[in-house]
Amino acid sequence: MSENNPADLFDEFGRCIPAESVGAHRKSRRYFQIAKPEIDYAAILERSVRHFGNSIADELDAARFQARVESILEGLSKDLATKNITRGVGIPFIVPKTTEADIGAALEKTYLPAVAAAFHEKLPDATFKNHNRHPLDGQLGIVSGSRHESLIEAAGRSAVVGIYFPCLSEYSVPGAVAQTKLLPEQFTLAGGYDTCAALVGTPDLLIRADGYPPLLWLGALETQDKTSGFHFEAYGLNLTFNHRGHHDKMAEYWWCGLSVLG
Repeated sequence: MSENNPADLFDEFGRCIPAESVGAHRKSRRYFQIAKPEIDYAAILERSVRHFGNSIADELDAARFQARVESILEGLSKDLATKNITRGVGIPFIVPKTTEADIGAALEKTYLPAVAAAFHEKLPDATFKNHNRHPLDGQLGIVSGSRHESLIEAAGRSAVVGIYFPCLSEYSVPGAVAQTKLLPEQFTLAGGYDTCAALVGTPDLLIRADGYPPLLWLGALETQDKTSGFHFEAYGLNLTFNHRGHHDKMAEYWWCGLSVLG
């Protein structure tokens, strides 16, 4: 195992190295993992168009999508502090233009149905289950300091291209927010739109036959009870969306994601 340079923000596996001041496990035994998938830009675009709508196709083709993602990766790779993030899992995504002002309503109307459809299409013998039984409209806000409003604002104007990095592994949710504040401005804490878009483009992201995947918090979104939140979690070959309390604690299988837009 190589030693990290003190200037590195990410380790040799792409994990964001936690600052001493944030709530996170200092070292990871890497028990819960996401397998690094092969990236097929055309397939991600096709799924995104099919499940989010044809408006994406009016703005992007596969070559343009790939070029924008590769430009993000090139910028990260050229910076000695951020280059290691490209060693880990990075999922290109497309967030569709979203004019719905309420984040919870947009998740219910557009994003969660798209995740369900993409998952069932990719894994017809498996099940996607939305365990949330209460309306989401009016229930979700953006966590202060998460920088997530930049993605929401961009999606209000046009389709958004980015990369989702599930690299805040073994952090508490407040710890993930605190760590994001210490990172360069290009990093935003992932919330609902980007996490869902990553799962639409790569529906089997959390499905593993040979190990245990983590739970993915929508860390940039807050509920009225700020010690709880929403997340995606796999059980065997099945995928679930649910709500639970995190009580500002950390756990080995609790992860958050960072998004970089381009």
